[in-house]
Amino acid sequence: MVYYDLATRAQAVTLKLIVRLENSQIEAITGLKPRTVNKICDRAIERGFDPQRVPTLVLDEHVRDMPKTGRPSKQADH
Repeated sequence: MVYYDLATRAQAVTLKLIVRLENSQIEAITGLKPRTVNKICDRAIERGFDPQRVPTLVLDEHVRDMPKTGRPSKQADH
């Protein structure tokens, strides 16, 4: 799985939901695939991002990775 930093995620949210660029344009700028852009934007809205709010703020909590679920990876004893 590819990890994208908070700045890139925030950029995608801004370009799609505020500037209203097409996913193909966002991919050309950020390298994020359209499906990834859609997921990031959907999660940002679920987490309270409001593109109609003035001032429009993309907060870390809107684009942060969720904690991983499942069993922790094994640590090697040294």
